[in-house]
Amino acid sequence: MKIISTSLHGAFDYICGFVLIFSPGLFGFSEIDGPQRLLPQLAGFFILVQSLMTRYECGVLRVLRMATHVRNESLVALLLALSPWVFDFQVGSAPKWGTPHFVAGMVLLIGCLLTREQPRATFEPAV
Repeated sequence: MKIISTSLHGAFDYICGFVLIFSPGLFGFSEIDGPQRLLPQLAGFFILVQSLMTRYECGVLRVLRMATHVRNESLVALLLALSPWVFDFQVGSAPKWGTPHFVAGMVLLIGCLLTREQPRATFEPAV
């Protein structure tokens, strides 16, 4: 059951994009080098750029279909959620730093699974 409208999804995309970009500082892992810091920032940047390019209420360029947007974002969310295990975020004897990555990835994935793939209005590509 798709209960999230494309306009609400778009608003959350911009919020999540910026939160992911600034997440190393927000969650205290900005001093760690490697994928644990870089992955959420890249995911946030990807979400923001893709949102600007999607044919929905929050898009600007409107060249990317919403169905493609949701599938791309689902893949990014899955990578983010699995990244603590894929990249082994172990830092010495400290616990894994992957909890924010896993939570953010799962929230994004659930949001994608619950989002409608058709906006209320038809948006033509900007020419």
